[in-house]
Amino acid sequence: MKILDRFLNYVSIPTTSNSNSNTSPSTIEQKVLANYLVKELKELGINDIIFDDNHCYVYAYIKGNDDCNSIGFVSHLDTSEDAKGNDIKPQIIKNYDGNDIKLNNDKILSVKNNHDLKKHIGKTLITTDGTTLLGADDKAGIAEIVTMIEYIKKNNIDHGDIFICFTPDEEIGLGTKYIDTDIFKPDFAYTIDGSDLGEISYENFNAASIEINIKGVNVHAGLAKGIMVNSLLIANELNYWIPNTLPSNTEGYQGYYHLEKIEGNVSSTKMEYIIRDFSKDEFEKKKHLIEKIVSYLNKKYNNCIELKITDTYYNMYNMIYDKRYIIDIATKAMNNLNIKPLIIPTRGGTDGATLSYMGIPCPNIGAGGHNFHSIYEYVCLEDMINTSNLLTEIVKENNKVKRK
Repeated sequence: MKILDRFLNYVSIPTTSNSNSNTSPSTIEQKVLANYLVKELKELGINDIIFDDNHCYVYAYIKGNDDCNSIGFVSHLDTSEDAKGNDIKPQIIKNYDGNDIKLNNDKILSVKNNHDLKKHIGKTLITTDGTTLLGADDKAGIAEIVTMIEYIKKNNIDHGDIFICFTPDEEIGLGTKYIDTDIFKPDFAYTIDGSDLGEISYENFNAASIEINIKGVNVHAGLAKGIMVNSLLIANELNYWIPNTLPSNTEGYQGYYHLEKIEGNVSSTKMEYIIRDFSKDEFEKKKHLIEKIVSYLNKKYNNCIELKITDTYYNMYNMIYDKRYIIDIATKAMNNLNIKPLIIPTRGGTDGATLSYMGIPCPNIGAGGHNFHSIYEYVCLEDMINTSNLLTEIVKENNKVKRK
């Protein structure tokens, strides 16, 4: 099956995760794609497949030689809830001419706002119709892994042991919560969940979520003097003390504070922040500042604020920096295919960050998609093909390295 057909089959199955769900997986639709993949992998001749029906993990194992390290590949089943993820109608633009792309009568994928478009002149792009996301995050990664497996099986490519894992609920931070490392147990792995062709990341944010609940006192506004405590105004005051280091004005290695949600009334207000930083020291300072602000306001307003800080993932660099050969294998594979390595920090998190702290060093590789989590998401077909070829080349290069 061609990689385009494979990808279109996957995106036709809605798999939006739900951060408000108490189930695992968070949405039953993810199991539909999981079962489809189990069937497809069996048709490719893979016999060692395990489907965790309780938590929706698809595991596959391909036995290889024992002279080299075992290698793993990971992508996630779910798509983001930031945009509509069902009834997806992909548009295929062949021989892209470098101009704006009309998604529908109201939405345009503009060159002005999407500078990467110019990289794809003459190539084939798959876009949305401007009403949904596309699902390249991370169904492009899944398609590339499965296509790599198909090629290796058909062409009898020599390889070490290969482990595959497709995870649920990565978009809501739960991709590795129930992963079984007695089943998925490579010496190292790669998540295929980045953007540009040739992108490889072994640094990511340290991350935490912040939940703040403010209790006010509400009475009739005409009788409020000396009695009313307006939780909305306290929330506004709290946010005033947060530094203006935001996602919208940071880049590269700069961390940020991000107010994701605020809702309430005079009586009570709930605020949700996330904080991010590559530096562990700066990460801890950001958390400490939140604590200091809340402490100050609690003294001022009679302990009306409850604060909960939860670390969600950490920078994988600390787990990978002394295992440089994992990066060298990937960059050597890229050079073999004339793909320019783009070693950049991931301004986010992946399943690989958590896996790295679980003992499986796992940098992230680009899958060819752009504008994730939005109706302007698109992917380049040629980049998908080249990424799948890259995964095959990584397997070949790993086969040349003696077990470490």
